[in-house]
Amino acid sequence: MEIGITGFGIMGPGFNNSDQFRDILFNKSFVLKKENIFGKYTYLGRVLEEDIDISSYPKEFSHLPKTAKMLLHTAREAIKMANIELSKHRTAVLVGSSGGTISEIIKLNDKKDRSPYTIGNMNNYSLSSSLSAAFGLNGMSFTLNNSCTSGMDAIHLAKILLESNQVDVCLVGATDSTLESLILGGFSDLRLLQLWREEGFPHGPFSKGKGFMISEGAGVLVLERADIPDREPSCIYGKITRSLLTQDGLSAYRSDPLGKQLKCAIDYCIFENFPTYINSQALGIKRIDELEAKLYRQKFKSTNIPITSIKGMVGHSMGAIGLFQIVSALISIRDNFIPPTLFCDTEQHPGVPIVTDVIFQLVEKVLITSQGYGGSNNCLMIEKGKS
Repeated sequence: MEIGITGFGIMGPGFNNSDQFRDILFNKSFVLKKENIFGKYTYLGRVLEEDIDISSYPKEFSHLPKTAKMLLHTAREAIKMANIELSKHRTAVLVGSSGGTISEIIKLNDKKDRSPYTIGNMNNYSLSSSLSAAFGLNGMSFTLNNSCTSGMDAIHLAKILLESNQVDVCLVGATDSTLESLILGGFSDLRLLQLWREEGFPHGPFSKGKGFMISEGAGVLVLERADIPDREPSCIYGKITRSLLTQDGLSAYRSDPLGKQLKCAIDYCIFENFPTYINSQALGIKRIDELEAKLYRQKFKSTNIPITSIKGMVGHSMGAIGLFQIVSALISIRDNFIPPTLFCDTEQHPGVPIVTDVIFQLVEKVLITSQGYGGSNNCLMIEKGKS
């Protein structure tokens, strides 16, 4: 069963729609800002509240947490692109988020900030239920909190629902906003945040850095079965051909340093079907990036398939990053270019063809990889659709 992506929407630090996101990827723009966290400077990618537009929704939606508002903002772009009335079809809503509404819980800890909306906003299910309510959808609705693979995991579940003919359409989103002092302090204690460098250039993916640059944002996709009655999409931007999620099963606090289950996911998605390039998980943590580089050398040593990571430009948006990667892949398939890896150090990974500048070429297939805290892994292959 062919599963097509007919619409997508995106927002993150410095971009409010897919056109602005495309410009960042194309122009090698660095959109994160220097901020002081506990006496140390790091790089953060914030979404400004004034850039989130939910004015077309009922007034009640203004009380939702930021993560839900970003979903509503991006859903409007995705649904308009797909040119579909979701309520006329068997539609499921699936949302992935690593932090869920944790930022809202932190903000509401003080008694004086409580309101009749407090309980609803503390509920992670409000992320998917807000989309269901916004578009009058009465079918299945899920919120997945599977660490940083959450967005990709939601797509995997959507694929299962579509292929088993339980639904015709899936509205799949991912969102995260975790830039609170408690969370940033936790990552700082683990020494996982990229610190400001006086030279003015951070350590990016595939470098000798030991920390990542954290950001926030949201993305939404419209996924459809190919055989919906009386429905002929004007454009299919991509097809999800294979996907697999795995779990290392070793610890709640770390992932497998050998990456055996990540390799299983990659092997399953490749299946003698090599991609044009790989949109990699690499985020700037040396031990994780080295693991991926090693796997790529082993798997693709004779193919010279380009490897890139967009996180040097837009940061790591936690559970939303999978949607960032997928939308960037859809844009590169549509516009025929491979986005670069910013602030990498190719000397650290000899034999790995890391993309350091925009490559203009026909893009037919993109392999996307993701890993999460606690040993989650996800990998999927997107192919060119029909325009």
